[in-house]
Amino acid sequence: MMITKNKSSQKFQTSVLSRKERTGIDRLYKRTGVKKVSFYYQYADGSSETLATAEVGNRQEIAEAERTAKRKALDINEGQIISGSVADMIERFKKDIAPTHYRDQSKDGLAVRQGAYDNLVRFFGKMSPASLKTVHGYQFLDARAKAGAPAKANKELSLLSTICHYAVRWGVIEANPFVGMMQNKTEKDVRTISRSQILRFYLWSLKQHQTFRNLGCAAMFTYLTGFRAAEVRPFHVSGLTADGVKVINAKRKKGEQEIVKVREWSTRLRVVVARAKQTHQVDRLYLFANRLGSPYSRSGWGSVWQDAMLAWVKSNDSAVDAKTLIDHPLYFSLLDVRPAAITTKLRQRSSDAYDFAAHANPSTTHKNYDRRKEKKAKATE
Repeated sequence: MMITKNKSSQKFQTSVLSRKERTGIDRLYKRTGVKKVSFYYQYADGSSETLATAEVGNRQEIAEAERTAKRKALDINEGQIISGSVADMIERFKKDIAPTHYRDQSKDGLAVRQGAYDNLVRFFGKMSPASLKTVHGYQFLDARAKAGAPAKANKELSLLSTICHYAVRWGVIEANPFVGMMQNKTEKDVRTISRSQILRFYLWSLKQHQTFRNLGCAAMFTYLTGFRAAEVRPFHVSGLTADGVKVINAKRKKGEQEIVKVREWSTRLRVVVARAKQTHQVDRLYLFANRLGSPYSRSGWGSVWQDAMLAWVKSNDSAVDAKTLIDHPLYFSLLDVRPAAITTKLRQRSSDAYDFAAHANPSTTHKNYDRRKEKKAKATE
């Protein structure tokens, strides 16, 4: 009798812990068990298929599993290919490969890649990987170009090509159909700014409130060091040493050796750093921190930068507004400052110009950062 009672008790406990919920998607249900949360699809004939699972208590994993299951369920409801689809192939790469394939695992980096995944899934997601052809790649490039994103289309298709390389290794497809394709032609929008622009914005910012002073100091700091915007926004005060200002090169391919960039102290660099510290009422770990003491995210920086630029340009031209701001000749972004700094070094024919740029290949310095409109040289004799 005792054994029968215990078995009944165990069955009762299991039924209580395991519960079934609707998800808002037709025929897709969520079951929460003792250890796992399962999302399963119930077919009309009564059979079911588990589309995704996650560990109980892991909110992030549960949310990801729900997103995956809902996408699959919608595709099943539409009668499209789901098992082994391109969407599944992309999902596998995102989950299993991307975390170690890409060095940039920051919030911004993940968001950029997620946008690319979404665009690829919208176009290719319901196809079978085996049906992919080169012509589909060109159709994607054309469609994205017509939508006003020809350059992004090139990067997105390059991502899909990388995924296809792995798909060949997995045995999902025989060959990568997107190798050696002609990409969309794009006109590179290059903004050339002068030292005086940066200096004027910096001097103007010193008379403004804390946030704008912070940005002005960051702009001048970037010009003096030639550091990348991605190195300046999260610049840690531990990089301020007796030898100079130090930072680890933020742009390098995975597996490449870290390069420490050092800028020896100059009088102006010391002054700019001192003023940057003064913009905060208490000591901060990050030189250009936000009001909470944390480094700005890329989107957060972009928002306050636009506000500062609008206020500065308006002080010189009251007719400007938010819509016409970026086309104004005084406007620049932090990304425009590094090329201006490198151009100054090249114009001065500084012996350390290439170390200042810190590119692995000197041709990159000239191809992408040399903004000199006039190049002088002595006669041969």
